Amino acid sequence: MRVSFQEIAQRVDWWMISSVLCLSGVGLLVIRSLTWPEDDRFLRQGLFLIIGLIIFIGVQFLDINFWRNASLIIYLSIIVLLIGLILFGDATRGTRGWIMIGSFGIQPAEFAKIATVLFLATTLERLRFDLAKINHVILALAIIGVPFILTVIQPDLGSAFIILLSGLIMVLYTGLDKKKLLALLIVAIIAVLSAWFIFLQDYQRTRILTFLNPQSDPLGSGYNVTQSIVAIGSGGVFGRGLGLGPQSQLNFLPEQETDFIFASLAEETGFLGSILVLIVFAFFFFRLERVLSSGTHAFQNFLVLGILSMFLVQTVVNIAMNMGMFPVTGVTLPFISYGGSSLVSSFWGLGIVMTSRS
Repeated sequence: MRVSFQEIAQRVDWWMISSVLCLSGVGLLVIRSLTWPEDDRFLRQGLFLIIGLIIFIGVQFLDINFWRNASLIIYLSIIVLLIGLILFGDATRGTRGWIMIGSFGIQPAEFAKIATVLFLATTLERLRFDLAKINHVILALAIIGVPFILTVIQPDLGSAFIILLSGLIMVLYTGLDKKKLLALLIVAIIAVLSAWFIFLQDYQRTRILTFLNPQSDPLGSGYNVTQSIVAIGSGGVFGRGLGLGPQSQLNFLPEQETDFIFASLAEETGFLGSILVLIVFAFFFFRLERVLSSGTHAFQNFLVLGILSMFLVQTVVNIAMNMGMFPVTGVTLPFISYGGSSLVSSFWGLGIVMTSRS
């Protein structure tokens, strides 16, 4: 069923969209200060933002039933893409995670997050999911596990972690008691041990060990975290000013416009700028929670919870990673970090949330 412009205007949360546009604008400013005029990443990010907004608007002409019915096709399509990348993809920085179209790259793992949430929400609703039923649990874990394993193999540990945790939050939302908690803990321990000894590469194990003691190798595996902490601290209260941060501008801070953009932001805008960004994020999550609390059926609740969890986990992990409180996993900061796939998929997910308010 298609909807009218009037229905779209009524169901869109304009406060939420305003907060997202504010975050995207901050991202553009920081990316420009870090890259201009040496390259065109600022212009590319602006193009990605326009594409994301077009997708967000286009999604509004579809209702939530479309996403329920299309969830299996979307999920299987993403799985096929992930398998194709592993088998035939070219390695970029040691990761087979990109489909290259000319000079542009598409990262299917970013879209796998939304696809997994969509299909898992549909399955949980149709099963009338019960944690006490082992066949329900196995099916849910399989839906989460397939994209998780395929993403780890690439290897993209950050996206895999987001897929896993968002999915588990959706499953746990159905209810938990002591027996179920014990069973899940056993499964979690098995999964962690399997990941450590089977799936993780040596450099990924090193990152986790460095997280526990970043000063053990400050010029090697601990370099990124050390420079990020220095950049955040050097910003002081008011910051060094846009384009004036020595850690980021002199390239002491690696991946300053993607993984470590929060450190760049803190260095250039200081404590006050960082707090303002965190306040906007908090307002964004508050509006998402409002949508969740107003849900009238199971699919809507599972869907919004999954997307809320995805954004929240990604934000917390990125900021914690920048502050040396979490291993470096390559997780971007939603709407702020440079990256077309991350930005476009985020607007796609947000657009789907708006359709659930019908």
